Amino acid sequence: MQKKDWVQYIENFLSQQVPFVHHTIDGNKSPLLFAVDVFRRRGYDVKVSLEPSDIQKVVLYVCISPSVSALEFTLRRNHSVVDIIKEMKSPTVKVVTIRGCGTVINTVCNVVENAIHDGWYVEKNILSTLTQKGIGNLKQRNTTLLVVLRRG
Repeated sequence: MQKKDWVQYIENFLSQQVPFVHHTIDGNKSPLLFAVDVFRRRGYDVKVSLEPSDIQKVVLYVCISPSVSALEFTLRRNHSVVDIIKEMKSPTVKVVTIRGCGTVINTVCNVVENAIHDGWYVEKNILSTLTQKGIGNLKQRNTTLLVVLRRG
């Protein structure tokens, strides 16, 4: 199936208030992953994993919650911890992804600090580097931190 076919297929499940759960060993996993990302961007709680199998093929597992319950933040210097925490207080919000780069990482940590003392837990965190090529092919490396919080 192509991305648009997957999107329609998944929408049919979710419109019935039933979670979409699927696994595949198909060699071309990208159309499904592109479709799943549509739902992540729409605010659905999406879980994806790649696991080994006994037939030497990687298995892609996908689970999408039937309700919009996720927030995602890419922080900038002008973002306020108080404003982010306020948005997280909504009872419909179950999962929050927050990322920042450079000194904004302090804001990410401050949001996490507030959240974990208010009923949230850290599901995962990823420390990485964003590399950009500038003038004269000079590489600028920025440290990034991504944290996924889940309501406990």
